Amino acid sequence: MKIAVLTGEPSGDLLAHSVIEAVQAQVSDLELIGIGGERLAERGLRSRFPLSEFSLNGIAEVLPHLPRLLLRIEQITRWLLSEQPDVVLSVDAPDLTLRIAKALRHRGYRGKLVHLVAPTVWAWKPERAASIAEFLDHVLCLFPFEPPYFEAHGLGATFIGHPIVSRPPPTQPKDPSALLLLPGSRMNEARAMVPLFRAVVERLVPRFSGLRCVVPTVSTTRGFVTANMGAWPTPIEFVFRAEDKQRAFEQAGTALAASGTVALELAQAEVPGVITYRLSALSYARIMRQTSLRHLSLINILANREVMPERMQDRAEPDGLAEAVGVLLNDPAQRATQIEEQKQALARLALPAGQSPAKLAADTLLTLIRAHRHDLRL
Repeated sequence: MKIAVLTGEPSGDLLAHSVIEAVQAQVSDLELIGIGGERLAERGLRSRFPLSEFSLNGIAEVLPHLPRLLLRIEQITRWLLSEQPDVVLSVDAPDLTLRIAKALRHRGYRGKLVHLVAPTVWAWKPERAASIAEFLDHVLCLFPFEPPYFEAHGLGATFIGHPIVSRPPPTQPKDPSALLLLPGSRMNEARAMVPLFRAVVERLVPRFSGLRCVVPTVSTTRGFVTANMGAWPTPIEFVFRAEDKQRAFEQAGTALAASGTVALELAQAEVPGVITYRLSALSYARIMRQTSLRHLSLINILANREVMPERMQDRAEPDGLAEAVGVLLNDPAQRATQIEEQKQALARLALPAGQSPAKLAADTLLTLIRAHRHDLRL
């Protein structure tokens, strides 16, 4: 059995890791190919190209790299057409992975095309559900309200839950002076966030003696982050290994993070955080025109209110962020209240006892592969 996995950033690499692990528990002779990072490498993947080449987002951010990205998309498409895996599992990063999936279908790929992390058609551009139904075979959804959007267009969709809720609760004692700094997993995010975070920390250090700044790193931005944040006048504790990252999350008292899946990770680890983000004016304006959402952070979307303070675009400025983080650093009661509200929001992603997102996703993949092989024999 041959499975191709296509990821475009570390969060997708992490999601795919758990699914492939569950597949390998049932299939001893699995051949794994595709694009991935450190976590999929643990499952035996030798990535066709480095994951760091694809970790970009936003129109203005992608445009300078567009010729190289289009070349890579064509190279990957041709390669997978020659390999003809049983299934191609594309994971998040739809501008990259769904572009490849669509090209594969139109150019003669005979296997199954499955996408993990449904495009957020419920937030913007709902017409995308109909367009992807033309070439995908199945969507694996992380949120319970997503399947009907795709099933309405004849596309199979399964709610598998979010892997984050399957993680065990934190066991390490909290250090109220430990501030997690999470500047993002894409280079354009890190370039925007690192100078902003420095300005925030410079405002916090005089107010909070003994403040510890802890920075878990990811492969796609590690060199940039360590070089730039390591030169700060404030000492930084860098974290490199996955097990040390988990410990850092469990022990952290507060966090300042770039918007993304990390908001759910913080909620699961019971870390009260402040979420921020900056895009180019063009990219941000485009998003705002296409959405009716009141909030942009995932944890706040789940809660349908702001349980984790978010400061986006023009509000992503040092004084306001330092004030929001300072409130959490200074007030144990506020931290406890936010932790509880984050947990309540995260509970909406939980599955019935005995089920796991990875196992549900793996079972769906294997069922599709077996049905496809059966059809080929008829």
